Amino acid sequence: MNWGWSAVIGLLACGCVWLVQMSADRLGPWHPDPEPDSPRRASRLRPVPSTRMAWQMAAAVAAAFTLGRILFDHHWPWMVLTVYVVASGNRGRADVIRKGAERLVGACAGTLLATAVAAAGITGRTSVVLIFAVLAVALWLRPLNHAYWAAGMTTALSLLLGYFGQDAQDLLPTRLGAIAVGAVLAVASACCVLPVPRRRTPAPSPA
Repeated sequence: MNWGWSAVIGLLACGCVWLVQMSADRLGPWHPDPEPDSPRRASRLRPVPSTRMAWQMAAAVAAAFTLGRILFDHHWPWMVLTVYVVASGNRGRADVIRKGAERLVGACAGTLLATAVAAAGITGRTSVVLIFAVLAVALWLRPLNHAYWAAGMTTALSLLLGYFGQDAQDLLPTRLGAIAVGAVLAVASACCVLPVPRRRTPAPSPA
């Protein structure tokens, strides 16, 4: 029965994500500009940038698993998730630093919002409805800035922990600490493990 319910919940979650993404694509506040197709030149870097980023991800995630268990006990997933989100698909060291800062700022904003929700005494079924509402808004705004998604996830997690009777306000500082350490790990890995050099824009040829 537990496995069956888990499968049903997973299907419902996928359906909700698909529905929100479809709605966000139609109603979202962003308007991506079409980019003209241009031929890609083969990279002269060895190993190639994709291989370098794979090694960076492997090193950062391995360190996150190890340090997460040592520093944050069974709350280690927060640190591992941060490393994965910040380091995945990066466009160089500057991009990793930017995403790490956005995730930390968003988590801090989510902490303040979650504290306000807890102070208002929102519990029970109302908190469940609010969780879905917060995640929907965060997913809708995510293409604008990753900080919105981090804030929404932090708020939703706080409400979920409160729903199961845990003191979410006491756990939020631990989450912030794990996010901060995870962001630092991702940045350190991008800077020290086979770093991808920044692309230089070629100077225009003289007329």
